[in-house]
Amino acid sequence: MLVTDLFRMSFHNLLLHKMRSLLTSLGVIFGVGSVIAMLGISEGAKRQALAQIEAMGIDKIIVYTQKPPVSGTSEGSTNVSMIETFGLTNVDLNHISRMDNVEEVSILRDARKKINKGITRLDVKLVSVTIDFLEESVSEMVQGRWFHPKDSESALNVCVIGGAAKRRLFNIGKSDIIGQVIYAEGAYFKIIGVLENQLGTQYPGLGSPNDMIMIPKGTSDILYGSYASITEGRQSRIQNVDHDVFIVKVRDTMHIDDTSKRISAYLTKIHRKVKDWGMLVPYDLLLQQEKTQNIFTIVMASIAGISLIVGGIGIMNIMLASVFERRKEIGTRRALGALKGDILGQFLIETVFLTTIGGFLGICVGVGISSLITYYTGMPTHCSLWSIILSLLISSFVGIVFGTYPAWKAANQNVIEVLRSE
Repeated sequence: MLVTDLFRMSFHNLLLHKMRSLLTSLGVIFGVGSVIAMLGISEGAKRQALAQIEAMGIDKIIVYTQKPPVSGTSEGSTNVSMIETFGLTNVDLNHISRMDNVEEVSILRDARKKINKGITRLDVKLVSVTIDFLEESVSEMVQGRWFHPKDSESALNVCVIGGAAKRRLFNIGKSDIIGQVIYAEGAYFKIIGVLENQLGTQYPGLGSPNDMIMIPKGTSDILYGSYASITEGRQSRIQNVDHDVFIVKVRDTMHIDDTSKRISAYLTKIHRKVKDWGMLVPYDLLLQQEKTQNIFTIVMASIAGISLIVGGIGIMNIMLASVFERRKEIGTRRALGALKGDILGQFLIETVFLTTIGGFLGICVGVGISSLITYYTGMPTHCSLWSIILSLLISSFVGIVFGTYPAWKAANQNVIEVLRSE
């Protein structure tokens, strides 16, 4: 029997039972749809997490100040004043800058000043930065300009404001704020630019550049130095912190682990009394996150794949019922000269066609579910081409695996017994 005749007869039989064919495919449709949706959610979460890590720079080491536990307070005191000296120092900066494989060190320091809008204190930080911070933070200017070296050398009272900080300080409809003045506890700063960071860069203790008001390091040194008065309830403390974050850029990422170990060994030795520093290596975090997300993807795909197996079992059951229902057709065709291979091919083609069509419809369902999740929850999803192709191949494979036995059962019907029973 010609292959074209087998396909024509298979499709003709499926069209004769449209509703049964649709119901048979439902298991595969929802199975493939769940696989696509699960993989889309997992891939979206993976890309978002990796993008945030990459935004910190895989060629960088983030060294940061962390406040040690407060000690030396007097019990029962209602107004305690003391000086807390901790964190990264200028000595640390000079030593780390001279290390092998260190290309440059960008510096951030929280001025620890209140930013108010009227009488409301805003969750915005006044941070002094070096000139190279714009490039190191992978941010871009959306209005105005970035700092010029002369701004820091002349200690000008100018600032660049993050996009989120702008929206908190000014009216939403106010687009052009260049030239506006911001007051920050003892000083006025003229806005010369607006910065946006689209990659979700975060720095320990400081947060996102979008939530910062940045001033030149030279200006901060003149105005504030390294001392800042901190009031917590009735307790007033003076914090003496030279630097809050070092963004250490390395020359060769192949040796970034060795460089991070050297920095860690140095800081451990110098800050032996109390651990008032921490360190992040985005490259190591990236590798660890990739492994974790890959395991997560495999688990989610496996769970979703179970529904495909259930759908395949359902197809096998219905095809077995179809074989029993069509015994007369099978017996008649065999009596007229049809070979076992012809019967086997016809039933196998029907099953594979049902699962493949179910796969196509399931892909549409999965992509639709992913889009709805992104639209209503804001959670990023990504339906990659490989996941779509893989789901389609798996659905066809399910048709072959679960359709072979019913097809074999149909092909091995005893012609005499079938015709006698009919």
